[in-house]
Amino acid sequence: MNLEVIAPIIEDIVKQSLSEKVYIYGRFQKSLTSRVASGRLKNSIKAVIKKNREGVQAIQLQAFGQPLSNTYAYWLANDRQPNGGGGFANIGAIEQWITEKKSFKIRDYKTGKFLPKNEKNIKNTAFVVARSIGRFGYQNKPKNFIEISYDMILKDTRIVALIEEQAIDDLINALEGL
Repeated sequence: MNLEVIAPIIEDIVKQSLSEKVYIYGRFQKSLTSRVASGRLKNSIKAVIKKNREGVQAIQLQAFGQPLSNTYAYWLANDRQPNGGGGFANIGAIEQWITEKKSFKIRDYKTGKFLPKNEKNIKNTAFVVARSIGRFGYQNKPKNFIEISYDMILKDTRIVALIEEQAIDDLINALEGL
């Protein structure tokens, strides 16, 4: 089967699923939003064709040049349990996210006033966020983007048509060999 034709379609589907508005947010969790914060994960998704030792080809989804399980996409796809993965979340990554996220405001807990985004305030806020994730974890409600992608791939008529066409060609080639 020619996976080189199917791989770009799957790549597009996964990128689209990262933009789907299926994630619950808000104080009372009544609204839906997409999980695309910076778009770097979505833009880094690639579908790469790999061969194993037996020569069998498979499509591997990668982000930032690594399998999804080696990146933070793993935590988007799987719930993080309290104190899972050694307690605190990656403080450096949270600091970078706070710095780059323009809509993120740092607020003083006691006075309620907004604070400037200087190095000290960012470090303090990142520590508190990482501690909270470590203590309470987080859940992906109602689904994660990999499940959404699988559903979309199974329903995609382009992929079904390509597989049907390839199966018919393989059958014809097998019959000619008789």
